Amino acid sequence: MNTKYKNGRGARKAACYAALIALTIVFMFPLYWFFLNSLKSYEDIFQFPPKFWVWPLRFANYPEAYNYAALNFGQMLGNSFIITITSVIGAVVSSTIVAFGFSRLRWRGRDQIFVLVILTMIIPGEVVLTPLYFIYNRLHLLDTWFPIIAPFFFAKPFYTFMIRQSMMGIPVEMDESAVIDGCNVWQRLIYVILPQAKPALLAAMIMAMQDQWNNYLEPLIYINSNTKQTISVGLTFFSGMYNIQWNLVFAAAVIVALPILVVFVFLQKYFIQGVVVSGVKG
Repeated sequence: MNTKYKNGRGARKAACYAALIALTIVFMFPLYWFFLNSLKSYEDIFQFPPKFWVWPLRFANYPEAYNYAALNFGQMLGNSFIITITSVIGAVVSSTIVAFGFSRLRWRGRDQIFVLVILTMIIPGEVVLTPLYFIYNRLHLLDTWFPIIAPFFFAKPFYTFMIRQSMMGIPVEMDESAVIDGCNVWQRLIYVILPQAKPALLAAMIMAMQDQWNNYLEPLIYINSNTKQTISVGLTFFSGMYNIQWNLVFAAAVIVALPILVVFVFLQKYFIQGVVVSGVKG
């Protein structure tokens, strides 16, 4: 009986591992194909049947993509870095302050207003693009980075929700002890709450970084000058009049994807902790 049970348990375990390996292959293959195409020639990309490995690998695609004549790759990449870093700072700071007000301070109508803030997440961003465009045009702010960065300084609802949920899980006794020790509101936030909410803050930082780094629509609408453009829009410059240099597009896309991948690899533990903790407290 024990032998049959052990054999059955071993078979289930083996089947589970086999399923996990199969799912890993399914999810990783698009990334492999994406990276492999960045090392192919233009002709190899369209070869049929497709090649799942090529030799020699064409690493020359990367410098060719970086030095592509139709765009200033380095400048656009730098623009994206500046815009993303500034936006992340604004999003995390503003969302943290608002989340603190909704989680640790007591005031009339707090929970009702918080519900209204959360409901704004159901409004598609495209709905407000047209009125915002006319407002920025009246203020002579088109073709600047202001329309792209400014929204991140107004407490994004989802980041606020995630940080607020994390703060709700911090014992109230810690606030009370801080008040007894003479801490004011800002000292409570900085020295008591923020260290405890670190995973949620880092998770919000990663999400804000991804949102702004991959932002395509707003730079396309608000920015006209190539010298001020971001790299997400710059990738479209590889499209010529008669064809698209797909090998260079893949190489450029790999370069653009690397910063987010590197950040996520090093901070994934905190990202997972932040998302899990944010969903625990209601």
